[in-house]
Amino acid sequence: MLVPLKQVDSVTPAKLLLLMAGSQGEPMSSLSRYANRSHPAVVVREGDWVVISATPIPGNETLVNRTINNLYKHGGEVFYSTTAKVHVSGHAYRDEIRVMLDTVRPRFFIPVHGEFRQLLHNSRIALAAGIPPENLRIVEDGQVVLLTPNSIELGEQIPAGYVFVDGLGIGDVEQVVLRDRSHLAADGMVIVTVGVDRSTGDVRSGPELISRGFMEEGAGEEAVLEEARRAVMADLARFQGEPEPALVVETAHDAVQRVVWRRTKRQPMVIPVLIDW
Repeated sequence: MLVPLKQVDSVTPAKLLLLMAGSQGEPMSSLSRYANRSHPAVVVREGDWVVISATPIPGNETLVNRTINNLYKHGGEVFYSTTAKVHVSGHAYRDEIRVMLDTVRPRFFIPVHGEFRQLLHNSRIALAAGIPPENLRIVEDGQVVLLTPNSIELGEQIPAGYVFVDGLGIGDVEQVVLRDRSHLAADGMVIVTVGVDRSTGDVRSGPELISRGFMEEGAGEEAVLEEARRAVMADLARFQGEPEPALVVETAHDAVQRVVWRRTKRQPMVIPVLIDW
């Protein structure tokens, strides 16, 4: 009845049934890897029948559709909820929830699992079943509920949400880091290096501009960076005497950003590097 995964090739395809995780299109799941033919043991073949007994969770439609498309591209025949009756919801319907409430008769009721609108409708079923309004609470992630044998109250709100795993760090990536990564991914970066004489304010080296992920090389990037370099030189030329390092950095940043936005309507991350002479 059960065959080790490494021995599936010895079984006649018509007599082989594979149970796979990945009905929501998770990129590293068995089904997704089977669909794009990257699974180390089994891959979709011409004539395979694939039954996806699940309904896409809101937000997962693109991933699920990609998996289905990959299955079709490699010769599979796919049966899923919108084309065939192959899935029954795992969630209770209104009448089933009412039967459960009438059977259990809970003292307190907290609807769980779903978006706020679903929690609200679930709570209305509880009210119709005779649970007092004061014994019912709709709570969202992070809301502490204080229970005693005779009361239910709301407590403090604690942080709750996604925990990011980054290398060896778990949950230590701050929002500012994620924002910077998003900025870099969207618009790239421009590094401007300039050497300034700390006593006179004269530019002794640079400015040198290097870009990554900003514009395709040869697509006008050189002209934009050259104009930005001249703008930095012109703005720094206004300084007299010993300049404040922070002011030099801010001036170089603003000059580059001003030129780049005017010429390209893009906002790459501008990173000034100051070298004291």
